[in-house]
Amino acid sequence: MIVKKIRSTKAEKPKAWQIGDLVDYIRFPHSRNPQEKIEYAGGRGFLSATHTGQKVEMIALARESVRSDMPVQHWMFSWQEGEQPSREQVEEVVDMFMEKMGLLGHQTIYGVHYDTDNYHLHIAVNRTNPETGKVVLPFNGLDIQEAHKLVAHIEGRQGWASEENPLYAVLENGELARRRTAREIKPKQAALDFEHATGEKSAQRIAQERGHSAIKNAKSWAELHEKLAAVGLRFEKKGSGAIIFVGEIAVKASSVDRAFSMGKLCKKLGDFEEGTYPDVLGKVAPEPVSSVNLGEWKAYQTAFAGVSNNAKAAENAELVRMKERHRDERKRALSRLARYGLPVLNIARHCLMAQQRAERRSLRSGRKKARGGKPRFETWLRTQGLFQQADRWRHRAAWEQARHTPSAPQRTAQRAEAMRELEDFRRYADAVNAERYRVTCIKMDEDGGKKTFILDRKGGMTRGFSPGELEAHMPEMLRFQRRGENIYYTPLSDDRHHILIDDMTRDSLKRLQEDGFRPAVVLESSPGNYQCLLTIPKLGTEFDRDVGNRITERLNREYGDKKLCGCIHPHRAPGFENRRPKHRREDGSFPQVKLLFAERRECGKALALARRIDREYAEATKKRQAEQRTFQTPDFSPGDPAAAYYAHLENIRRHLTIEDYSRVDAMIALRMRSNGHSRERVEETIRICAPTIRETQTGRNWQRYAERTVNYAFGPAGDRDLERNARYRELWGKVEGKEEKEQRIRMK
Repeated sequence: MIVKKIRSTKAEKPKAWQIGDLVDYIRFPHSRNPQEKIEYAGGRGFLSATHTGQKVEMIALARESVRSDMPVQHWMFSWQEGEQPSREQVEEVVDMFMEKMGLLGHQTIYGVHYDTDNYHLHIAVNRTNPETGKVVLPFNGLDIQEAHKLVAHIEGRQGWASEENPLYAVLENGELARRRTAREIKPKQAALDFEHATGEKSAQRIAQERGHSAIKNAKSWAELHEKLAAVGLRFEKKGSGAIIFVGEIAVKASSVDRAFSMGKLCKKLGDFEEGTYPDVLGKVAPEPVSSVNLGEWKAYQTAFAGVSNNAKAAENAELVRMKERHRDERKRALSRLARYGLPVLNIARHCLMAQQRAERRSLRSGRKKARGGKPRFETWLRTQGLFQQADRWRHRAAWEQARHTPSAPQRTAQRAEAMRELEDFRRYADAVNAERYRVTCIKMDEDGGKKTFILDRKGGMTRGFSPGELEAHMPEMLRFQRRGENIYYTPLSDDRHHILIDDMTRDSLKRLQEDGFRPAVVLESSPGNYQCLLTIPKLGTEFDRDVGNRITERLNREYGDKKLCGCIHPHRAPGFENRRPKHRREDGSFPQVKLLFAERRECGKALALARRIDREYAEATKKRQAEQRTFQTPDFSPGDPAAAYYAHLENIRRHLTIEDYSRVDAMIALRMRSNGHSRERVEETIRICAPTIRETQTGRNWQRYAERTVNYAFGPAGDRDLERNARYRELWGKVEGKEEKEQRIRMK
């Protein structure tokens, strides 16, 4: 996790504008950046519940602090790639932040954004105390150090992964300790973008890897130059600074290590001395930045070998031609304007040079955007049909973590565990043959409570992972397991049903197979408890979803969990642990979900059952359409409540298939209440009209029925339903002809 304190770059704007822009961005990031979306937002310390009201309150309170130019601070917490906090975890982070900074009770607005693979939390907090009006300065301005401590506590409590070389870490005994190791300098963002696009090590990374030890251990300038020349690098002084040449590319020495600035090296080695280097050190050969897709990367390099050189040569030739053309343009233009005097000549010279400079800059930027004429490595992989390799490259950090072989026995065991889970998933996925897989993580407490989140969910939506994407997330899923999460898969396909039968015993599993059902996958979710998956093609009818649910319900009622009735349902992930508290062993370990059988096949008997159920649905639909009843409505006078009852009934029949007449009566009572009918008139109407739409009218106390219906419509449940359906109230009025009545009254 990363924490940043973001300083305002709009100090020239009024205080109200700065605060307004900030809170608008937190709540509505897409208005500034269409790619940035909001997952969750909240506010504290306000009287108003609306965004506009809270913004006005924050601005008004901030204006009272006349001695502070900007009392509202902007903080950001960012999770690592693949980590997705739940709403409860976000609220806990805000709680810990407000308490740590001594700002409990202060106004704050926060929101979780995502525009990349990283979720990040923005917090805008007003340091103005709402009671005293004084501005609080947490830790006398040294709050960034305390924020790093807070990050360590959050990571320890919620189980998030730490960044490389964090400032603080929580020890096993719960104490906070500061790391004493030197902080590694990462390549700049431009260098990282180049590496991600091409798969090649950037010049800055090569300078760090080859030149760091040579410069650090050098005892003199001569030794420094000699060691750098031996690894193909060159050190030169430029102005008051120093640069390291990697081939033809210059890299600032301080970007390799802050101790390598010219001033610090001169203090160590004395006054700078020039070094002797070969006339041509040669171009540095491309090196892969990652071991992921190494074979494909070599093929990519071979396919585009020389493209960059050719593109550069072409650009240089074009640049030479452009400079000659610019020289001729200046000569002709200045000779024509010379007769107008020196002031006009100077203006023309300045404008012409600015125009020509922009043309040269456009030429260079065009080549830079083209990246030497090569497509991005990931794009090239997808054009070759290597989608799994492309997903692996996109998530290479997690993939490398899974493939890494450390010397420590514990990490070796973790790697073996990752490879075992990966192998189980490949066998499972080959048998299930689903297009995508949803990954659900559930943490179960001893008291029966649980916390659930879906790994791929963004913006409240989930589409599942492709097999390649899921493999890339395998190390992250193992990390979740180690912190106590249960891992579940849900196979998703557009043209196939994946029927889950849960909570099977050995006997019921045997009986299922003896009855002719052929599962594609059989899992032992816990000792003596089994799950199996049946695969059948969808029939392509309008009843596909209902058919899948009916089959799932029938088979589970016969062989498994009698409560399971949904076709799309998660099941235990093979290879992972069943971490339900009741399965905890004496040594603290948990049983593993075993993949007992995996074979790609369709279940013929389940398919025959699906076809029979589909025919039943089709026949029932035809029968229902043929038996559409026409209700005999009694005579009533215009304006009679009964007229409203039957008008609403006809409107409901046009949009819904009526199966439950009690529900229809409740809907009509709610509509009549919305249109201004009194409780007594609605009750009387229901009592008189409800029996007329039933085939049988005996055996029911219609007075009591009408009372119950009206109690709902005019009670708390009716209040809630009216609020939820407020957008339909105008339509309900039109059903009774309210607009026509009002128009006639106005005409009179």
